[in-house]
Formats: sequence, structure tokens, C-alpha cells
Amino acid sequence: MTLNWPAVWLSFRVAGLATAGALVVGLWLVYRVATREFIGRRATLAVLALLFATPVVILAWVLLRPVFPWQTGAAVGAIAALPPIVLGSRKTLQELNRDYGDAARSLGCPEWRIFWRVMLPLCWRPILAAAGVAFVRVWMEWSIVAAL
Repeated sequence: MTLNWPAVWLSFRVAGLATAGALVVGLWLVYRVATREFIGRRATLAVLALLFATPVVILAWVLLRPVFPWQTGAAVGAIAALPPIVLGSRKTLQELNRDYGDAARSLGCPEWRIFWRVMLPLCWRPILAAAGVAFVRVWMEWSIVAAL
């Protein structure tokens, strides 16, 4: 049995790009969901849970029926990688000691700096684990689509 290496590298590229895109959006979203109370918070979590239960193949078929190049596959993969990142790292951000953020806020730090300099260094391991789960999910399901 021989491996088709271009297809393997393409699936790694799609999964990597999808995970990177989901991390950008997912880190902002998980910080909002974990630290703020807003009107659509429960609806956001419900949509993420629904996306988590939906396979990437179905998302790709619904959103990209006529054409399926690898860049749009990465975009759909980013949508599918978002729930593992957000739901996987939400609990850790909620359990962090808020005194650190309050101390930084009292010193005049903006919210983005509090996240990048205080919160993220304290909880990078669960976020990295969630990103790994998202990568494997997109990689596995993209490989199925590419094999068809």
C-alpha cells in the first residue's frame, strides 16, 4: 500500500489553517463567554454545541455544494474547529482567579492586554489541548472528504 503524499500534506495544511483561524476567533469568543454576562450567551453556547455535534462533512456539503477547493475547506474547518476550542477552554478561564485581572485593570491595562499578558499565560495548556482536538477533528474529517 502506497501513500498519496500530496493528499496527506494537503489535509495537514487544511487542518492547520482551520485550527489557526479557529484559534483567532475562538480565543476572543471564549474570553467573552467565560468572563462576561451578555444577552446571547446561552444561545452562543447552544449554537457551539450544535456545531460540535455536526460533522464537518455535512457543514461542507451544506455551505459549499457547488465547489470545494481546499481554501474553502479550511474555512469550513475553522467553523468546525471553533466548538472544541471554545467549549474545551471555557471552564479553565472561568475558574481563574479574578484578582489577577482586577489588579491589572486597576493599573490601567486594557482588556486585550489583560487577556494576552495575564489570562492566557495562566491557562495556555487547556487551550493548546483544545486546539489539538480541533486539529485532529478537522484533519480526520477533511481526509474523509478528500478520499471521496
